[in-house]
Amino acid sequence: MLASLPLGRWSFRTLIVLGILAGACGTAFVIRLVLGRRLPFWTLHVDLAMSTVLISVGAAIGVTGHVAFADIYVWVALFGGLYFRPLGALVHVGGAGAAYALVLILGPKVNDPLAAWFAIFGTTAFTGVIVLALVGLLRLTNREDVLTGLANRRYWDERFTEELERSRRTGAPLSVAMIDIDGFKAVNDRLGHAAGDRLLVEVANAWKLVARASGDFLARVGGDEFGVLAPGADALGIRRLAGRLGDALPEGVFCSFGTATWDRIENASDLLRRADQAMYETKLRRRKVVGLRRA
Repeated sequence: MLASLPLGRWSFRTLIVLGILAGACGTAFVIRLVLGRRLPFWTLHVDLAMSTVLISVGAAIGVTGHVAFADIYVWVALFGGLYFRPLGALVHVGGAGAAYALVLILGPKVNDPLAAWFAIFGTTAFTGVIVLALVGLLRLTNREDVLTGLANRRYWDERFTEELERSRRTGAPLSVAMIDIDGFKAVNDRLGHAAGDRLLVEVANAWKLVARASGDFLARVGGDEFGVLAPGADALGIRRLAGRLGDALPEGVFCSFGTATWDRIENASDLLRRADQAMYETKLRRRKVVGLRRA
């Protein structure tokens, strides 16, 4: 707006209003810069709503100076698509479209208001769709294990926290299983990493069917280690799920399972530690049995 002031035919009163708008934007910028990390997330919605109002005032004034401040509505779509989920972004873009419609109806006359609205709002909406698609793609790649297509460790941690909080609120049971493929290092050493990767993919594909059928959350948390979140499952339920996963393994492949059910007191780390400990105890017993058979 400030850069456009020398270019338009502005009255003194209009210059004052534009100066106020620019000052409001600058003040909001300084507040966000200084306090941004300490402000709750919902304040971003307030920022964007206020921005829509300021842009609408500028769009109404810009007609008299032959400056298309309405183009700035595109930033509403960019900001909403970048920071908010699709529904939140859609609400803000829709609000921008409604605000511009009011500007065209109540503000200074435009030669063809319908064409102006479609040009601005169409561009804004299309920009929002593109940004949402790109952000969605980035979120997907950030949460997905490239090799197996399962959730990765980052997404596992996010989902684990969400499910634990949900269980805390609702009182529903929550169980977790940690799984480790037996002898995986020997496969890599003997047949090469390509064979190890093929084994991981084969196991993951078999387990996807089981997890989808039961509605549980499966992730590759690292190397040959997998995790399963089972919301609503008690100790017996998670053991049954582990049995179904074991039955789905390719022929000749064995895994060590460790399960734990939340006691409604421990934190996420303690619950995972119990499941890990149970898995290692299972692996140790299996090694001892194999050793006895060889002897």
